[in-house]
Amino acid sequence: MNKEKMSIEKKTKLIYSGELILIALIFIVIATLEIFGVIGKREITLIIFNWITIFGGAYLIFDFFWTLLSPRKRKKNSLLDKTLVLPLALYFITFDILCFAKLSFITMEFRRLMMSIGFYYLSVIYIFQGIYHYYHPIPMLLEAIEEEKQEQVKKEQEKTSQEEAKETNNKEEL
Repeated sequence: MNKEKMSIEKKTKLIYSGELILIALIFIVIATLEIFGVIGKREITLIIFNWITIFGGAYLIFDFFWTLLSPRKRKKNSLLDKTLVLPLALYFITFDILCFAKLSFITMEFRRLMMSIGFYYLSVIYIFQGIYHYYHPIPMLLEAIEEEKQEQVKKEQEKTSQEEAKETNNKEEL
């Protein structure tokens, strides 16, 4: 039985989509553990989370506008991906400001719930991207597929040239 090899395009799209869905599953696990209070019990953990998300949210907003305004960056990235995380960036920045203000309604349970909501939203985004980018790959992935195809063609050409060289050597020896 001879099995057909999977095409480079399909293999690359499957790997990329699989990675996105795996990341989504990790975020689902983290959010669930956070809701049940398994992780994030210490105040310092939440403060570190607030600092990371305030800078991360600011970067996501900056990256969105950079992709929107730069034709070179827009050619390589999906504007849909950048747009989907924009509400999350605004959500986390607002949440961080409320946490840093130390308002009376910001309890430990409230913080864990808000963090979990953000993680669940992020997991939904990654699951959507994993499915969507299987059928509509990002431009950067298409470039990688083309490079892989060219590399495979070069390997095949080298292999055929080596086989031809062996054949000529065998004919010369006879």
